[in-house]
Amino acid sequence: MSLEQYLGDQGNSIDIGLVLLSQDWQVLGMNEHALRIAEPGMAPVGQNLFQMHPARSREKVRGILDALSGLQGAKPRSMVIDFLGKVLMITLSRLFVPGSPMAWAVSFMDLSEQTGARTNPTSGHLELKKMPIYENGAFHFLSADQVHLIEADGNYCRIHTPQKKFYLLMSLKAVLQRFPTPDFLRVHKSFVVNLRHVKAIGPAGDSRMVVSFSEPSIPAVPVSRRLVPAVKKALCSGGTVHPFD
Repeated sequence: MSLEQYLGDQGNSIDIGLVLLSQDWQVLGMNEHALRIAEPGMAPVGQNLFQMHPARSREKVRGILDALSGLQGAKPRSMVIDFLGKVLMITLSRLFVPGSPMAWAVSFMDLSEQTGARTNPTSGHLELKKMPIYENGAFHFLSADQVHLIEADGNYCRIHTPQKKFYLLMSLKAVLQRFPTPDFLRVHKSFVVNLRHVKAIGPAGDSRMVVSFSEPSIPAVPVSRRLVPAVKKALCSGGTVHPFD
């Protein structure tokens, strides 16, 4: 779904938030929708942007802004994040206003409805039914069944589907928290597999155990030694996976 299609589907209901920032990330101004998204009593104007986030997530926010602002040129860059219990697609653009402290504009759209977002009252985690990915001017909302393999890649995850690979700004631990489906199983510090699409588990040439997939385009991945018994048990319980020694 392209950005134009998304906006068209939303009709007049879509609201776009706007936050103006200084070079050192001070909030200089916000439009009404951005103020509504902010928590009551936050009074964000005049604050450093990082103070709007819980202390535990400030480094993550700093990393996001560093990644967005560190790109060459003035081309806007977008990504999807969760903020205050909502799923937001944010775009950071550099501003050039002579004589003004304004240096950045952050715009965002709320994708909570499209992702089926809800906060788990027990864990407090924001859980999603679909993975929101914005890439090359298009939205992709991936259901768990579309995902075959999730691979850690620095601050991102690489999402493997039969059609293509996508990047999601989320750790493997966060993926399992955000998408609490029994089909996702962590088999290695760097890999989460979808049990529905695993074909077999067995030894590789170097004596490691690997899982392979029914879809040939999805690469086989190693299983951590300590996780082999649990992985075999989980895979065999479905009745469609064939372990071999």
